[in-house]
Amino acid sequence: MKGQAEDELQRSSWRLALQTGALLVLLLVAIAGSVLLIVSTSQATAAQRLLTTATEHVDSIVDAPAGTWLAISNQGVLTVSPGMPSGLPDLKAIDAVAANGVAAQEDVSIAGRPYTVRTADSGGRVVQAVFDRHENLEELNRLGVALLLTCGGAVVLASLLAVWLARRTMRPMAEALDRQRRFVADASHELRTPLTLLSMRAQMLRRRVASSRLQEPPANIEADVDAMIEDSRSLTRLLEDLLISADSRRVELTDVDVVALADDVVQSFSVSAAHRGVTIERTGIAGPLAITAAPTALRRLFVALLDNAVRFARGRVDVGVTTDSRTLVITVRDDGPGFADDVKPRAFERLATARPADAEPEAGAAPRHYGLGLALVAEAAAQHGGRVEIGTQPSGAVIVVHLPIRRNPGNSPAAGSFFRALVSRLRRMF
Repeated sequence: MKGQAEDELQRSSWRLALQTGALLVLLLVAIAGSVLLIVSTSQATAAQRLLTTATEHVDSIVDAPAGTWLAISNQGVLTVSPGMPSGLPDLKAIDAVAANGVAAQEDVSIAGRPYTVRTADSGGRVVQAVFDRHENLEELNRLGVALLLTCGGAVVLASLLAVWLARRTMRPMAEALDRQRRFVADASHELRTPLTLLSMRAQMLRRRVASSRLQEPPANIEADVDAMIEDSRSLTRLLEDLLISADSRRVELTDVDVVALADDVVQSFSVSAAHRGVTIERTGIAGPLAITAAPTALRRLFVALLDNAVRFARGRVDVGVTTDSRTLVITVRDDGPGFADDVKPRAFERLATARPADAEPEAGAAPRHYGLGLALVAEAAAQHGGRVEIGTQPSGAVIVVHLPIRRNPGNSPAAGSFFRALVSRLRRMF
């Protein structure tokens, strides 16, 4: 696997690694945040319990719990634990509690070191406990650094592992896709030459028939030659579609006259339909109607609709092209057996099969095969942001396609292509 396929594999692998890393980062951040919150809450609860015990149940500064200092005011006599931080005790808080008996607590910082000070009335005495929160904060910082290093290492390892796994799992698919593209390109290249020769020979045969000495050449000969020429043109168009479908990124939107396209497809089906005894009529808008679309996909849509209708019609097919507000409506009707109720929900699936709608269950009628045609119609409609549905009529079948009418400003095919390409790229990445 070389060239473009290898580049696509590498980009896809790194894209997957980035997405995996991003998800892992979010997960680890949530876990680390939860751990830090739990530890911080536990520390705050333990400190609060320690301060409450010190202010309500300790009688002497000698019995001060570890990490705390006490100041006890008893009948105007103040005793303070040795090593009390500078600026403490808070005499104003002691006087306030002595006056109103309401416990007070606040966080203070002295020389950049954090403390929690709680002052409370304890049996006629006022006790003030000072708790040093420095060790708790240091513990949280150490835990945060440890989590950061651990999570960072896990993200890097997981991303590298995702790249390795992605390349191993995606390489067979990328190689298969590359082989498919090469096959389509080689097949199209090999078939283009005989098709060109077929078309040239059919045209030469038609000239010879027209210039022969027969005053009135048989009409059926000219019709058959015309059919050969049109068939060769249709095959050539199908090969071009194969080349484009081999790499969908090559499909570009441009201005398309949908009325002229419909007329062209109807004309190309006229001969084969006449041989089946089927008449095709084009109704609706007669003048030009330009929309922004992928020409090959839109042609494929018309061809699939007409192929399905002509194959099952008894004598008539109607192709309507109309507009409804900002929507293009393509309606194809036939007077064939129609769709059975059980097949309508899956008519646009690939290779759908069902009995005709007008067949009796015991009649043993051959099943109706829908092949890939209607599935291609649904795909082409979705590609243009539209939809397809089965309509209702007393007999026969009717398929309705709704496509949004988009026009390039100033009839410039390139207008807006940058934004469409940007949106498409973002969708492929995420």
